[in-house]
Order: sequence, then C-alpha cells, then structure tokens
Amino acid sequence: MQHLNSNSLIQNNKVKINSSDNQELINLQFDAHKYPQNYAIINNNQPEFSQAAQKRLQVMRSGNNLQAYLNQSNDQQDTLYNNLDQLGRAQAVTSFVRYRDIVKHSGKVMKRPPFPSSTRISGEYLDGQYNAQQQQWYGHQSNNKMVQLSSYRGYLYNKSHLLAWSLGGTMKTNNVVLGTRAQNVGTNNQNNPGGMAYSETRVRNFLKTHQQEVIFYQAIPVYADNELVPRGVHVLAQSVHDPQALQINVWTFNTQAGVKINYHTGQATTN
Repeated sequence: MQHLNSNSLIQNNKVKINSSDNQELINLQFDAHKYPQNYAIINNNQPEFSQAAQKRLQVMRSGNNLQAYLNQSNDQQDTLYNNLDQLGRAQAVTSFVRYRDIVKHSGKVMKRPPFPSSTRISGEYLDGQYNAQQQQWYGHQSNNKMVQLSSYRGYLYNKSHLLAWSLGGTMKTNNVVLGTRAQNVGTNNQNNPGGMAYSETRVRNFLKTHQQEVIFYQAIPVYADNELVPRGVHVLAQSVHDPQALQINVWTFNTQAGVKINYHTGQATTN
C-alpha cells in the first residue's frame, strides 16, 4: 500500500490531501505519535462534499426550507441511511442535525438502548455469512476479544456509529461499522475527545449554543477493495445557515496501537 509522503503533513494531526476522493485517505499512514487520538484534521477542516451531498445542502438552504425544518411540528430527523452494499457493508450516512435531535437522545430524556440482536455487522464474526436479501449477517464465532495493551484493557472492537446516537442516530446495522475502541473514542479522554467522538462532541457543543442552526453531517466508511472492515471513517460537517460557523473534515483511523488487524476478516492479533 502506498503512503503519503511527509510533505503532505502540515503539523501534528493536520493533513492536506484531496479528500473528495475518499480512497486517498486510506493511503494516510497511521502514526500514534502524530495522531494520538486516532483522527487527522483534513485540509484545515474545510469540508469537501460530493455533488450529491452538495445538492441536499443546497435544497435545505433554499427558500424557507431551513426555518421550516427547525419549526416542524414532529421530531422526524432528515437522515439518509443507505442499504448495505453487496458485501454486507455499511455505507455513508447523511443527516441534518438540530438541537432538538441531540436533546431527544440525551441521557436526561432517554436512556440509550442496547443494540438489538439483529444488529450484526461486516467483520464481526469469523464465520460470518451475509444474506443479501434480508440485509442481515449471521455468525457465531466473534472476532471481538479482550486485549491488554499499554494504554488500554478491554474489548478491541465497538459497534461504532456513523451517525452517533447522541446526534439522533439509530442502533441499526446500516448505521454501524466494526470500529476499534480508539476509532470510536480515541483514548476516551472526556477533555480531549478522540476518534469519532471528536467530531460528535464539536457538533453537540456547537448546537447547544446555536440552537437555531442546523448541522449537515456526513459519515462515510471507507473500505479497501473487498475488505469487510473499514480502514476508517471520513466525517464531514458544516453549519447550514452560516457555512463558516462550524466546519469539519476529519479522517478517523480504524486502528488500535499495538494491534494488527486483518481488514478482510476482522481477525486481530496484538503486536
């Protein structure tokens, strides 16, 4: 696999790259010293949306659509979940997130439910079999094991949300990937959130102080060839009314320092 040369690096965890081609992000080599929280800030956090995503954003910005969405009488969140692909892998999730969406899924309002037994994901099982007609995985031999590492002891993998529960996301298979603990939350430092939690925390904190804004949020799992486990998740976000108020362009590495992952099968061994 080719890697970016050192000239692509700006400083620490900041990277300049053509992120409109998500496959380019796979070539970014993970380095625990440069990316201690398992994410890289891409192009100074300037989001580069696909044409399809830009069209959805333009529609929300046109006419009275934004205000109507903020004021609608029901709590229906405008989120696009895609079907699993032919290999049974979760695809991009795109949502317009409001303050009310984070409130309704906050711990004060609703306890987060457990994942249903039907939420089984690509790479989760060594003996996994995918039924395309049912959009359902079956398996018995889990790839998720307890690991003892220098900075972490616990299960290697999480069922990692694309659109976080705290941002209004579901607990269903098409909103979840097999992510390492570090991909999900970094080092689990509440004062310095890592992994997917970095972007999720920025969105929540912004909406708490900008309750009349809406965040256009997209999480794209990126796979190499026919691998079942994503190499990472590309997170893009932008405030709708004032596009400069909040911008996110982040690559979250699906890695765990001290662990070697077979992305074809989900099996992993400690170094």
